[in-house]
Amino acid sequence: MYLAIDIGGTYTKYGYYQSNGICLQKNMIPTVKTNKETFYHTLKTLITKEVEGIAVSMPGLIDSQRGYIHAITLLPYFNETDFCQEFSSLTHLPVTLQNDAKCAALGEMWKGSLKNVDNGFMIVLGSGIGGTYILHEKIVESKHYKIGEIGSFLIPTSNGYSNFGKEYNAVKLIHDLSDILKCPDDGQIVFQQLTSSHQAMQYFEHYCLQIATMIYNLDYLLDLDIVTIGGGISQQPFLIQTIQKQFHDLRKQYKEDDHEPVIKACQFQNEANLLGALYHFHTKKGG
Repeated sequence: MYLAIDIGGTYTKYGYYQSNGICLQKNMIPTVKTNKETFYHTLKTLITKEVEGIAVSMPGLIDSQRGYIHAITLLPYFNETDFCQEFSSLTHLPVTLQNDAKCAALGEMWKGSLKNVDNGFMIVLGSGIGGTYILHEKIVESKHYKIGEIGSFLIPTSNGYSNFGKEYNAVKLIHDLSDILKCPDDGQIVFQQLTSSHQAMQYFEHYCLQIATMIYNLDYLLDLDIVTIGGGISQQPFLIQTIQKQFHDLRKQYKEDDHEPVIKACQFQNEANLLGALYHFHTKKGG
């Protein structure tokens, strides 16, 4: 049995998996943001005697071959950390680490919407925005671990410039919509009430237009066959439908060719990160 862990901006999701990807049990705990020691201690409490290895998914610039974190905005105490070596020495178990967006793509490539895809891109909407480029059925890596990191793209704002992921992540979307709707900051409630407010719908459509514009530009850069949308918010069909509509509207107005990529939700939503972390573990460690 293997323990797969996905570190998120609010929650840390984990699951106990068989080697074939069958989940035996999964749950979540609040993400520890105080210090490294408490973080490690909290994860150690998830280990049972049946666990043979630990597969971790985490945002940031990560050398997945070494299991080394170069930079992570979410947990800055892990900047320049040999994560796998440290955690393995504490647990006496093999540990692997991969970027969360790449894990999501790996999970979908293994069992979901990106299986057998030759040329595609996965966008993960969460507390930030992650991206992964797939070419010839493999994730494209780069020397400095930055390829696909569309959340770091600079975009103009009224105050100068900001990052795409900071301005258009899913957590901010739900928070801002809940303020407009004057309802709890909860995605399910927000989407239930969304169409009741003209102001909320305008804000939501603007958000989807920004995601669609990014997809439009990525297609002309990479000539994509498919773009999948991941993250918990991807389970909302209205989000995917609105992004698709905004993309088609852009194509009608600006297209220069007849090809356009398919846009769809990923199959495993939040679980894709856990599945991908497990798949990465097996490619690194075997088993």
